Amino acid sequence: MKKSLSILLIIKSLPWKFKGGIQTHTWDLARALNAKGHKVAILTGGSFLKPAQKQIKDDIEIHEIPFVPGRYLPLISHLAEEWSFNWAARNWIKKNHASFNIIHAQGRSGYLLYQVSEIKDKLVQTLHGLTSIEAKSGSNLNTWTHANMVKRWEQKMMSSAAVSIAVSEDLRNQVLLKTNSSRIQVIPNGIHGIEISSYSNQTLDRFVFVGRLHPVKNLLPIIEAIANSEEKIFLDIIGAGPQEKEIQQRILALGLKSQVRMLGERDNQVIKYLLPYYRGLLLPSVYESQGIVLLEANLAGIPVVASDLSAIRESISHGKSGLLCDPVDPMSFVAAMSFLKNNPVLARKMGKLGRENVLVNFNWDKIANQTLDCYYKIAG
Repeated sequence: MKKSLSILLIIKSLPWKFKGGIQTHTWDLARALNAKGHKVAILTGGSFLKPAQKQIKDDIEIHEIPFVPGRYLPLISHLAEEWSFNWAARNWIKKNHASFNIIHAQGRSGYLLYQVSEIKDKLVQTLHGLTSIEAKSGSNLNTWTHANMVKRWEQKMMSSAAVSIAVSEDLRNQVLLKTNSSRIQVIPNGIHGIEISSYSNQTLDRFVFVGRLHPVKNLLPIIEAIANSEEKIFLDIIGAGPQEKEIQQRILALGLKSQVRMLGERDNQVIKYLLPYYRGLLLPSVYESQGIVLLEANLAGIPVVASDLSAIRESISHGKSGLLCDPVDPMSFVAAMSFLKNNPVLARKMGKLGRENVLVNFNWDKIANQTLDCYYKIAG
């Protein structure tokens, strides 16, 4: 019988503070590992005005450490925020690393841990995307400064970590173009199948987008295409982000206020409650490393209309669990939504097939076991 491990996960914010895929992934992973009998702690960001805090939530020890809120610094806010948390995390781990068998950094949280030589044999990082690719969607000084510095940390972490985990085969292939490391494994994001146990019988002829309102999500061209469509498409947008104001202005300018509604941010539990009532989920991104929201939609029994990207094809089958469209052809997304709107029985069948796929291939029990196998290879 393998020994119980003491595991530290690192994430700058958790889902109740920032609604994002990486935050959800980290918390769900912590719960899944804890359920298997391991001692799990999370290192996360706290208030700059308070000393380090410790609390217990769902048997998971949460350490909140203060860091300077760099987001308030103009021109370099992205870099300042990230550096500030990572520096605080680095210093905390230098003092406390001996308490853990595994130290697992998530996304860009923990990027300065390559500087702590004592932990290299137990350092794991999960790559949820590559900064060099994500930064292409922004061209201002803030984005450029952040991307060029973080790319260096990214490379050094990949060289220093005992193992790196990519959330899709596509992401692993992208990483291999930049490094010859043989220490990269693929473990996808997981999802809890018990959280949505039934379908809605009151499906609306509306589609929903859930995510960060950022240029990489490619929403503005879709809104333009909806305005030019002969058939009325109804879309709800859930989320917040740097493009929020621009999207709202475009909706008003095109006279789409009754068709395209911006619902703001919503709690994860509210989103999971709402999803089954929609005809389908829209995700027209120009880049995704996997897309947890796609799994959540299929789990809710609804199909997806998503970009035909390599990473998305690893979880979504065209014509079975959703429809995949050309990300540079906005009208193809409108045509796909029109098709599902006019074929509700087929749309429901696709949603059910998607749910079966998620329950078999992306359940957290399976993902946690794969992660533990990775841990034991380096923990001895």
